[in-house]
Order: sequence, then structure tokens, then C-alpha cells
Amino acid sequence: MKTRITGTITFIFLLVISPIWLGCSEDNDKLGSIYGYVTDISTGDGVPKANVTLLPNGESTLTGFDGRYEFLDLEDDSYSIKVSKAEYTDLVDPYTIKVKNGKNMRRDVQITKLPTSLQITNSNGEAINTLDFGADVSVTSMTFKIFNNGTVPVSCHIEHSCNWIASISSLPSTITSGQTVPVNICINRTRLAAGLNSTILAIKTRNGSAELTVKATSSSGNPPDVQIYQPTAITASTAQCEGRILNTNGGTITNCGFCYSTYPNPTLNDNVVNLGPSSGNFHYTLTGLEHNTTYHIRAFATSNLGTGYSSDIAFSTMSCIPVCGATIVENLDPTSSMGYSEVSNGNGCPIIDKGLCWSRNHTPTINDSRVSSGAGEGTISGMLYPLQPSTAYRVRSYATNEFGTIYGPERTFTTLSGIPIVTTSSASIVNNYYGQYIQTGGNVTDDAGTAVYEKGVCYGTSPNPNISSSFAQTSDGYGTGAYTSLIPLPETSGYIYIRAYATTRYGTGYGNQVQIYIP
Repeated sequence: MKTRITGTITFIFLLVISPIWLGCSEDNDKLGSIYGYVTDISTGDGVPKANVTLLPNGESTLTGFDGRYEFLDLEDDSYSIKVSKAEYTDLVDPYTIKVKNGKNMRRDVQITKLPTSLQITNSNGEAINTLDFGADVSVTSMTFKIFNNGTVPVSCHIEHSCNWIASISSLPSTITSGQTVPVNICINRTRLAAGLNSTILAIKTRNGSAELTVKATSSSGNPPDVQIYQPTAITASTAQCEGRILNTNGGTITNCGFCYSTYPNPTLNDNVVNLGPSSGNFHYTLTGLEHNTTYHIRAFATSNLGTGYSSDIAFSTMSCIPVCGATIVENLDPTSSMGYSEVSNGNGCPIIDKGLCWSRNHTPTINDSRVSSGAGEGTISGMLYPLQPSTAYRVRSYATNEFGTIYGPERTFTTLSGIPIVTTSSASIVNNYYGQYIQTGGNVTDDAGTAVYEKGVCYGTSPNPNISSSFAQTSDGYGTGAYTSLIPLPETSGYIYIRAYATTRYGTGYGNQVQIYIP
């Protein structure tokens, strides 16, 4: 045991700010949050830039690109949310979200698009679904009209995949409610296959679409009749296809195969598999397809009389999304923690990399701090380092395959403070061989995740003594646990104020104050 007296530096400033700092820390620990996702009720996709209002306090935020919103630093209370966005019905969520004990609460909602009604008419205003150019070679231009019969303005565009449509007049940027817009379409008859040619125009908006079948006939002869079967053995990137030539119609087959696209009724202008001449069934395995995608495919056969197509068949590739589990965090010390999670393959797609990513101020991605657990599915484990003491972080697992990166649920954790927890022992006057002393001490009950390199008591004639002021102090060892301190009995009477302390590399923690009167 040793005794030392510090210099005469005023401690009033520390006495003023210390309770404020401690109070702020405790208040922040009690603040919670509300987060969730706003999705389209029809598609399930996240709705970006939707306005989310927190009731009753009126705080607002916009959803991110994936529909996610978040309200931070919320007092314990009952809340609800309101969501609004152009082209959607306003939603006042009846569900009560209760934030208690500073917890993070999730609430997902779905919103409904306002209906859009596009009507396709002829020049007389009569509704049509087909525009037939017929077989007259002089007819190469026709007009139809688009009528917005809905309640809101729409922005639309026309899509098609047909080589014999030469041009389509442009549309205005917006078609207002009740407005009619004429559309002129021109065809190139030299590109027509023999017989009846048919294609689909898709008039698309963000709220829905309308379709118009365009037909034209060439009288030069009939192309082959072709059949297609439903694709089999579909994976995330492959599909086995089979077609059949039913009738050559007197022509000589020069080629056959498959054409496919993400739009209906693909032609030879889209993705094509050429298999050469055939007289019956033909097969092929498509590769390099996008996962979780709907494709349209047609078999075709080409003869000297033209190209014949089968009917359109749609199929969807399998999803290839890894499944990432929640993250468990174990604090090691004030600047490092261990994280654990699990990840599994999505439909057998190999995982290139997996691990944990973390951030202080936003939802973490692999562009933030991260630790990798290598390729393949299974357990994720890694040290989160370096961290700041007594700081809140967000962490989540991730897994990357050839199609992109998927994340697990977000977890919030707070690092250890590094400030030990100490209690002060009661004080009494004792006698020993060397004279009279004040016997007291303390107990370090928690080292806050780091080493205690000094402990003892600080004391003086003014309240709240500390090691940085003009008070005296003892040094009674290191580490956790109870200890005894002896203070020389002062020569003057009055109160002596005493506090136990313990010091780490991150700071000093103090125990409760005790006092003893010296007669």
C-alpha cells in the first residue's frame, strides 16, 4: 500500500460535466427505433421514395431503393405509421407499434397502386384488340388510338419484338386522364414470312399494360408448321427444350431451332439457337439464363417458303438466392467482438464468399467494414475489429454468388465501455503498529472487458474526490475483486470524503462516496 497526494488543480469543471455525461449515456441506452419495408401489394417489390410518417409526432422519412424506412432515437411509447406515394392509395396503418425498453421494432406494410385503364381504339373510338393489315401489298400504314380511361396521368411506352414492324410514332411523356393519343404504325412487307404473320404490341405503364395484336398476311406460300413442348429440367441458368416439325407444307427445311426472350412471341431477331435442317423432333439445352426470370420461347423452322413459329411458351428459371441467418454477437473487449451466423445455398448455386459486414451509422453492406469466412455454405464466424468503446454498431451476414450479394437480418449491438464498475467499502478508524488510520477500500465487480491496472481509493475534505483533482489517493493493486485501503488519520477534525476507483486504458470508474467524521 502506498499513498500519494496530487497537485492543487480545481475539480469543479469535472463535477459539473460528469453527471451530465453520465445522464446522457443512460438516456441514449433507453432510446429505441422502428424500421420496416414498404412493398407493392401486387408484386411484393419494395417501393422506393414512399413518404412514411410516424404518428403521433409527425416525423417523416423516405423509403430507400428497396422500400426500407427507419426512425431512430425513439422514446418508449406507442406509435403508428402513415404511408403515401404518388400513384398509390394512402395507407394509415391501424397497427400500434410499442417501443419499450429501447428496443428496435419492425413493421412492414403493403400499399396498393391506383388503377390504370388504358383503352385501345380505332379511329372511330371503338375498342379494338387487333390491327390487321391484311394481304393488300399497298397497305403499309395504319393508325390506332390510346385512351387513358383512368383517374391519374400515366407515362407509357410501346414494346414489341418484330422485324417486319418498320416504325411506330412516338408517345408524349405523359397521357393525362381522359386524353386520347393517336399512334401510327408502319410495316415492311418484304420482311413478312409466307402466310399469316402476327405479333403483339405491349403498351406498358408502371400500373399495368394493354396489348394489341398486329397481323399481316403474305400470299407467297405457307411456311412449316412447328410445335414446341414445355421446357424440362429447369435450373437457375439452364432449361431443356424440345420442338417438332409437324408439316413442311411442301417446302424444303433449311434450318430449325429455338428463339427466346423475356418478352412474348420471340422471333429470329431475339436470342436464337440454330440447329440446322431436321425432319422431326429437335432438342437443345439453353444455358446462361438469368436466375428467377420468366422467359418466352418458340420453336421455329425455316424453308424456302418462309419461317414458321410454334406457339409461345413461358417458363421461369429457379431462384438462386442464398439464405443468410441472423447474426449473434459476443463482445470480447471494448474494441473487438465476435460475430456468428449461418448461410445456405439457394437451389445449389455455389457461394463465392460469405461473412459479416458492419457500420456505425447506416445499414451495412460489403462496401463497409467486413470480415470474410470464405466460400461455400455453412457457419460464418469472424472478429469485428477495430471498434470504438461504448458505441452502437449495426451488423449483418452476407453471401455472394454469381448473381450478386444477399444479406441477413440487421442486428444492433453496443461495445463494452472499458470503464470498470467499482463499489466503495465503509470507513472506520483503526489502530495498528504504525498508528491510527482510516480503514476503507473497494470492490471491482466488473472490468468492462479489459484489464484493471490500478485500483484504490481517493479522498479529501470536499465531496466527490477523484484522481485528477487535488485529492489524495491510495494505490492498492490491480485486477478485479475486493481490496482494503488505509488512509493516514488527518491531524485536523472534520469530514473526510472517500471514493473507490479502478483504472483501465480506457478510463477510470468510481464507486459510491462514503464519508467519516474525524473528531
